[in-house]
Amino acid sequence: MKIVHVQVIPKMSGVQQISLDIFDGLKDKNVQKFVICGENDNQNEIDQFIERFNACDVEVIIVPSMRRNIGMHDYVCFKELYKIFKKHKFDVVHTNSTKPGITARIAARFAGVRNIVHTVHGIAFHKEAGFGKRCFYYLVENFAALFGHQNITVNKYYTTFYPLVKSKVIYNGVDFSKFSPLPKTKRDKVHFAFFARLDEQKNPLEFIKAVKIVHDNATFGHHARFTLAGHGELYDECKALISKLQLDDVIAMPGWIKDKDTFLNDVDVLCQPSKWEAFGLVFVEAAYFSIPSIARAVEGVPEVILDGYSGKLYTGDENQLAQAILTFLEKPSLISEYGVNAKNYSCKMFDKERMVKEYSEVYKI
Repeated sequence: MKIVHVQVIPKMSGVQQISLDIFDGLKDKNVQKFVICGENDNQNEIDQFIERFNACDVEVIIVPSMRRNIGMHDYVCFKELYKIFKKHKFDVVHTNSTKPGITARIAARFAGVRNIVHTVHGIAFHKEAGFGKRCFYYLVENFAALFGHQNITVNKYYTTFYPLVKSKVIYNGVDFSKFSPLPKTKRDKVHFAFFARLDEQKNPLEFIKAVKIVHDNATFGHHARFTLAGHGELYDECKALISKLQLDDVIAMPGWIKDKDTFLNDVDVLCQPSKWEAFGLVFVEAAYFSIPSIARAVEGVPEVILDGYSGKLYTGDENQLAQAILTFLEKPSLISEYGVNAKNYSCKMFDKERMVKEYSEVYKI
């Protein structure tokens, strides 16, 4: 059997990691594995991407015209994908995310591929998008869904947006064997951490504002320490806001985290105020370290974090985020209670083996 995953960017972020984990889980099967992707300006990211996939016996095919933005290159991309699909005669074409889900699914259907699978890892018509953009992508994605054979969503919430096709929910899975959690030790201060890209979606500025509210709390403010881990387009703005609010000695900014074990073993509570989030692999990774999470109750997050059981969810602004942080400071026993619940729930629902098994059934292996 020949299976190809189609991605936009050769970069090891969440969506690409899921493809890699699926392929890694199929290593004992009689399967030829490929991934098609576009280009990337960062050569180190390309090299890492190719190295990681090659290590799982996956052949990487670069299609330069595969890009995020819309333009005439999409017509070129369609023709190139069509030729590749006809040449390789793939048994399964598995598209991931919005752009491949449109261009590659249509090209695969015209090329006669018999099993076209698409996973909705996120929607371009989320509530934070403009009305015109939401309408455009909603119509285009539902049109493209007619060219696929199986529509997969990573949460139940998304299934309602695809009325023309039947959608199956397959939760993302994490390879827990990669991590080494240590027994929790008592600390002088509770460590709250943000751990994501510093961009509009992940909403780091709200975390900083919430930290200011907590820090100014005379009773509990000095019982906590804070980390803003990650990098991205809002890095300078985050740094400026931290200085403006006089939090330079309060919030650490270590940049990208390369050693997740060391970092997560030092965190007590994860704070992730994303404005939209299909799933959130970081919640599951943190849960394996018995770390509860605080997050906005958006999209698929309430299916990953159970409010009042494995973490705290909120629907407002930095004031509600600050109140959730203060709840853990006022009652520290909740951290260990919710942390144990988070680990048990995540290990049961979001493990890699379960995900690979469900996709194997979709692939008809």
